[in-house]
Amino acid sequence: MKKLIQIILLCALLSGCSHLVKISYPPEAVIHPGLDQRFCTWEGERVKVVLTPSLLGEPLKYLHKYDQVILANSIHQRGLRHEYKIAGKGTPLIVYAKNPEISPQEKHYPSFGITLGLTAVKEERPGQVPLLKLYDAFDPSVVQSSYGSHPIAANFTATLAVLNSHARKVAGSAAGSFIRPDNPRFATGIYLIQPYDPNKIPILFVHGLISSPISWQNLTNDLCSDPKILEYYQPWFFLYPTGEPVLESAEQLREALQATQKLFDPEGTAVGSHHVVVIAHSMGGLLAHTLVSDSSDSLWNAFATKPFTSLTLSADEKHLISGYFFFRHQPCVDRVIFLAVPHRGSRSAAGIVGSIGNRLIRHSKAAAEGVMELAAENPGVLNRYFARVRVRGGPTSFFSLAPNPLLDRLASLPIRVPYHSIIGDRGLDGGTRSSDGVVAYSSSHLAGAESEKIVPAGHTLFSNEAAVLEIKRILEENIARDISKSGRLGLVRSN
Repeated sequence: MKKLIQIILLCALLSGCSHLVKISYPPEAVIHPGLDQRFCTWEGERVKVVLTPSLLGEPLKYLHKYDQVILANSIHQRGLRHEYKIAGKGTPLIVYAKNPEISPQEKHYPSFGITLGLTAVKEERPGQVPLLKLYDAFDPSVVQSSYGSHPIAANFTATLAVLNSHARKVAGSAAGSFIRPDNPRFATGIYLIQPYDPNKIPILFVHGLISSPISWQNLTNDLCSDPKILEYYQPWFFLYPTGEPVLESAEQLREALQATQKLFDPEGTAVGSHHVVVIAHSMGGLLAHTLVSDSSDSLWNAFATKPFTSLTLSADEKHLISGYFFFRHQPCVDRVIFLAVPHRGSRSAAGIVGSIGNRLIRHSKAAAEGVMELAAENPGVLNRYFARVRVRGGPTSFFSLAPNPLLDRLASLPIRVPYHSIIGDRGLDGGTRSSDGVVAYSSSHLAGAESEKIVPAGHTLFSNEAAVLEIKRILEENIARDISKSGRLGLVRSN
């Protein structure tokens, strides 16, 4: 048994590090142009630096204090499946800046640094000093230029490759935050990898078990290098310790989304405060379900035998438990894409894997103590399943993922927005009797989905080409519908 546990631990650790991006470039690819100055030398000539409008907001402080500038087209990367570039005028650059993590906003960017994808375009002016115009490669004006006869050059993949090459600690933290959810290496919350853009719709990625935002790196590359998507969307990532019970992590997700929107947009006027699309994988989909549904008493009644209002609870206990079990949908979320989500649980979590996993996890202190105190002060309040969970030390993510009454009730909560399911069958063409190797079709299927697509892939199906194409189709359809309804983006919906 001890050896088996060590093997599982090793596999967990490797799962976080096996797909790290590695980059290389010749020494001459690192340049020192002085982009933070009003004038600099470019190609041996004195030029005047001009920042285009999208670089005057959030990116400006990183341009003023950057650590390195690299010629993007000189970078060679391994780890991202595809490389996306736009050929055109100008020179694509990667600006890397360390994150000082001083302001509240800076704490929502990767701790290891920020990468800006720029394009430097030199413009001659007869009798005057030439201009060196700096463009944000992810700005809509650059994207739109790709449709015309004079596109601005860009290298999208190199920007993401440099960023992810610094992310080894984040990738390696997945196993640690699973085993020790009360002591994660990185703070739970929503992180941005590009400077906040008030005019773009956040795609909120929610990862699954023993994972981290690094698991999305190939999908992010495929999506954020697509001009149609890049013009309207910006990636956000929720990072959380996956050893916690699902309802604890779900409450953190709801709070993190509201807090992040308020931090970057205190007035509540930006597109991202009223429009969000969620893409959630595996266990992350269970968290996402709580963003788009109203619980009422449904979840509580699946957990307990007595009405919540009839219990003897301290103020702290009442606040803790109500945060888990009682919630309302978030009006800002427009749409959800579920990827291989175990809406009704996974039998793997109930078998030997789950048994060993529960022994490895150091129980979340708040949830474990909350259940213990609840049961001690209100005898007989827990239903039989959760009474057994309590005896085993309290809830964990594995207990949450095993088929249980709470998951059945969560799956039955009506979803208030359009939603889509993408389900894997390992290429076995099993139809409704299929499985992705971890989650059966019968658990991933949700009646009422606007679309459902079965793809020939295993549980990590977001790497599958058919799945990527389906996600792109849904995102483009979401934009088309929003514009057709309101004539523009950013119209606040009534709920």
